[in-house]
Amino acid sequence: MEAAALFLRFKDNLARIASVLNSKLEMRTMPYNISIPLEVDLLADVLRLHGLDFTSATPGAARLFDFQQWYAQHEEQVNEIMHHVLEDKKAYMKTATGTVLQKEMLYRRLEFFKETAHTLEVMMIQQNLHSPKHFNYPYLNA
Repeated sequence: MEAAALFLRFKDNLARIASVLNSKLEMRTMPYNISIPLEVDLLADVLRLHGLDFTSATPGAARLFDFQQWYAQHEEQVNEIMHHVLEDKKAYMKTATGTVLQKEMLYRRLEFFKETAHTLEVMMIQQNLHSPKHFNYPYLNA
């Protein structure tokens, strides 16, 4: 998906993820308690380079709620920064693993939130339809 489309759907994707996290979806065996806070922190690193400071000590996927609330308070500034970063093809940032383009770092974060929102939404639909778990099919265990 094009960067502009990811940027425009970011707020909706945050809301979709938060909605699923607030639901009764069984998530104990999923990696989201690790990946969501990491991705939120990486997105915050990009924003921090441009003067916006998001910090949260909330553990696990619940950190997304802190970010969503902070984003609602700073939405206009965050959107301006994201737009600027996506337009800048030469800005770099140092990370723990080396130097990367800010645009690429932001694009990957936006893509993560899009994919996570989609995956969690599909899982919610499957759960609501009472779809069987794949590992419980009797003919697979024969």
